[in-house]
Amino acid sequence: MTNGVGRYLSLIAIVATLFAILIVPSAVAATTLDSTAEDDVVTVVGDNHQSTGGALPAGVEAPGTESSHCESYIPLGNNEYYIDWSGCGLSEKQLEALNGTFTTIIEPTDPEAAEPPIVVTASDVQRLLISPGGLTVQPSQGWVLVNIDTIVWTKATDQTLSTVVLDTPVDVRVTPVDFTWDFGDGSAPIRTTDPGAPFPDHTVSHAYAKATGGAQVTLSTRWAGQFQVAGSGVWQPVLGLATTTESSTPFEVRTAAVALTHG
Repeated sequence: MTNGVGRYLSLIAIVATLFAILIVPSAVAATTLDSTAEDDVVTVVGDNHQSTGGALPAGVEAPGTESSHCESYIPLGNNEYYIDWSGCGLSEKQLEALNGTFTTIIEPTDPEAAEPPIVVTASDVQRLLISPGGLTVQPSQGWVLVNIDTIVWTKATDQTLSTVVLDTPVDVRVTPVDFTWDFGDGSAPIRTTDPGAPFPDHTVSHAYAKATGGAQVTLSTRWAGQFQVAGSGVWQPVLGLATTTESSTPFEVRTAAVALTHG
């Protein structure tokens, strides 16, 4: 009777061993990248591996335990990887049972591993060669008269420029937002959204109150921007406003002389 029980228990142990070797497991694993060994093979230190059925061969620890990092992950595309167990010291029969039966989706969790977003700021735009549009003063003969309108205007207009941000080609589109005119005589600067126009359709002007020998107008233009990764067709706002500044050639402000004549 004792021998019969012993043979029965031995038979159960053999069946259990065969079951562990021959049952083909399937698993879905969530893991984190530890390092990239080569371009085409990713070595992984895993966590949260969960088997959804079957069992690993006898003597093989579940993937994801601290002592079991022998597998390597080969990319199949779309973040899916084939798990290669050949470095785990398994027998041919165990490898035959395992290989091709495990795949995983790997999502990098290291913030430094993710590509930083492309962002263009006002300081980036400020470094570009925005054409300020020119500043014209009328009359343009080198002098103007006291108490007579001195007319100013600019041709500032929309522009598209190209630059590189984080090694990525980027198109930047800028639009003038407003214009600040400083006439250099101590009066408060004038801010307009109008670029002005030449005589006789002028819209921005200033009358000097006294004569001076070196008057000069300074124009500051603020620009709003949008950017797109070159060719994407998706425009995004630039953070902040860029500013361009230009000044006119110095001119004289004169007092008109009045002369009486006999008719």
